[in-house]
Amino acid sequence: MKSPKLGAAISIALLSVYLLLLTNWAIAMITIGSLLGIVMGSLVLTFPVLGAYAIYRELRFGLRAEAMGKELEANNEWPVFQLVLRPSGRPTRESADETFRTFARLAGENPSDWKAQFALSLAYDACGDRPRARKAMAEAMTLHRR
Repeated sequence: MKSPKLGAAISIALLSVYLLLLTNWAIAMITIGSLLGIVMGSLVLTFPVLGAYAIYRELRFGLRAEAMGKELEANNEWPVFQLVLRPSGRPTRESADETFRTFARLAGENPSDWKAQFALSLAYDACGDRPRARKAMAEAMTLHRR
């Protein structure tokens, strides 16, 4: 799939259909009228609510990260990585680690600069550490709002 937005839209559409079907099933269980049906239907109804909330949070996160990236591009401040790439297009471990150390140092020297945190997030991602990349991006978003 070439477009991440297309992939996200398809995933959201499929998850929305699933949540809708789950909601209908939960309501049908509640309308049966038995105590067990009401309890189980009510519990099942929490899943679509949690799913819708998760979709909302992920969309908001992605759109905010995209807006920050566009702001950096518009100001010609997008971080430049000097990565040695494998034939697959992924960076070598050594070049990713070296890039990470550079951007980690810059982020450490400028802890209140959202641009440094944004670059650190991209460096974490280049190293393959998605959880820390996400955490650094969330920090960049917090700093960007200030």
